[in-house]
Amino acid sequence: MTERKKSKLLVSFFVAIVFALFACGFSSCGKGGNASAVGLNTGIQIVNLSSDIQGVYLYQHFIRYSSTAYTYPNSSGYFYLSTLEPPLQLRTATLAPVILLQFDTTLKANSKYTLFITGLRKDSSIANSFIVSDNTSLPALGRGKVRFVHASVSSPALDLRANDTLAIKGVTFNNVSNYVELPAGSYNFTITKTTTPKQIEKTLPNITIQDGRAYTIYTLGVVGRADSLAFGAGVLTNNLLSKTLQ
Repeated sequence: MTERKKSKLLVSFFVAIVFALFACGFSSCGKGGNASAVGLNTGIQIVNLSSDIQGVYLYQHFIRYSSTAYTYPNSSGYFYLSTLEPPLQLRTATLAPVILLQFDTTLKANSKYTLFITGLRKDSSIANSFIVSDNTSLPALGRGKVRFVHASVSSPALDLRANDTLAIKGVTFNNVSNYVELPAGSYNFTITKTTTPKQIEKTLPNITIQDGRAYTIYTLGVVGRADSLAFGAGVLTNNLLSKTLQ
């Protein structure tokens, strides 16, 4: 009887150990690089505005994130990071990947970011690409927020107008304006050189600014070019994290 009890106890102990190991693996048994996306709640989007680097892969703490290649002039949309341990690297999407960019800043949990790839590889101006935080406070009731990113290599300072009203002035290459609040509604956004405000370089028509939302308007290409580097612009939606968590 005693031997039988001991045997049952050993079996129970062994089952408990196996269960504990399984549970530990399932829950990632800790924080840091193995933390789940839900636990980190940190999103990033990659906007490739460099016309001569081809596609690139994202590496997190030296491990490739996925098989997705980020190409010009596209935005990835937000995706969750699986680790916040630096560095973040962008490498060529080739059989022998070459490191093009490395970011050593530790990103924060419960945050959103946009990584803008700017400049050109051929003249090394791509080295000034940057990550910007998309977090911002909620706007006043009935209003949204807009900011302006100048990512047009070799282009002068630019202004942004909303329905012919100056909203943001004098943003230079590789710089990001502060968010400004606008009443919710439909807008024709126009972009001009600061030095020639009456000459419209680009129009983004019928852009809806929603109540409680934040947006980023960005430029690409080169002012005055009509080839593959033609001047252009786009709009990103930066959902307000403080609102989505309520």
